Amino acid sequence: MERRKSFFKILIALFAVVCALVVFASCSQSHKYGQEGILSDKPGFSDSGFANEVNADKTESDANSKVNEKLIKEVSISAETLAFDDALKDISDAVKAAGGYVSNSTVNQGSKSQYYGRGYVRARYAEYEIRIPAENLDGFLKGIEGRININSSSEKVTDATETYYDIQARLETLNSKKDALNEMLSKAENVNQLLDIQDKLYQTISEIESYKARLMVIDSKVSFSTVKLTLTEVEVYTPSEEESFGSRVKESFKEGWENFVEGWQNFTVWFVGALPGLLLFVLIALAVFLIIRGIVKGKRKKAAKRAEEISRANMERQQNAFRENTAVINPPIYGNVHPGMTQQNRTPANGQGGQADNK
Repeated sequence: MERRKSFFKILIALFAVVCALVVFASCSQSHKYGQEGILSDKPGFSDSGFANEVNADKTESDANSKVNEKLIKEVSISAETLAFDDALKDISDAVKAAGGYVSNSTVNQGSKSQYYGRGYVRARYAEYEIRIPAENLDGFLKGIEGRININSSSEKVTDATETYYDIQARLETLNSKKDALNEMLSKAENVNQLLDIQDKLYQTISEIESYKARLMVIDSKVSFSTVKLTLTEVEVYTPSEEESFGSRVKESFKEGWENFVEGWQNFTVWFVGALPGLLLFVLIALAVFLIIRGIVKGKRKKAAKRAEEISRANMERQQNAFRENTAVINPPIYGNVHPGMTQQNRTPANGQGGQADNK
């Protein structure tokens, strides 16, 4: 029973809190409506008018900030075309229509190789550096999109605001310095002061002119955006959709084959061009080889002949020594008489010499 009473008490308390919140919300809402009625009753004053004034001030400040910003835009475009001459004319017309000019251009007639199914084709290409007024840049880009096939494009924006106004502040300081130096120059009392002041004045004027030139360059780049366009003549436009894995493999193989064929062609052209020089080099190398070979052979023959002469002399020397040794050991015998024997000791060959003498 006590639990039920406590539960009902809690419910009543919650209900009271909810009612209080509802009353508070309704009061605040009526107060808001009252304020709106008061403001709207006043002539020339309303929430919408106040908001419009605030937005107008904000828009004006944003416009001023945009006017004061120094943004340099550079656009790079790589494109291709099937009709090269017509595309060049269209680009020239678009530049003139946008109020721009071509600051630099290169048109190459067929020095860039493009490979197609029937082989390599000498493709023409052009490179342009175009200056377009910044306010006409978007219109110019949209105008050339329908005349050429754009493969890739990029835009770079450089904020030169800080640099620009820093240079302006420096210019103001230098101009004040210049005025002070001119005043000092008019009051110089001697030649040394005059020369010193003139030197500083000339240096200040040089710095002023340098900063002015930098401001002019920035103003020029801000006023005229730069478009760098590369245009290549093709027979078939490059597909822009995302390629599958098989297409990528096929394209990679095709590109590798193209590079191989082009490399072989380049090597052949180089070899044919270098052939006279290579033949001359081979002939010179062959002549040097034959000369060296003849010299080496001549030296070898001389060495062999010398060795043969030395060997023959050694043999003769050995033979003579052998003969001399043999003559000493075994002296020659004439019949049975030795050179050391006397006449009495000589014996005839038949063994009867002594008896004959006795007789």
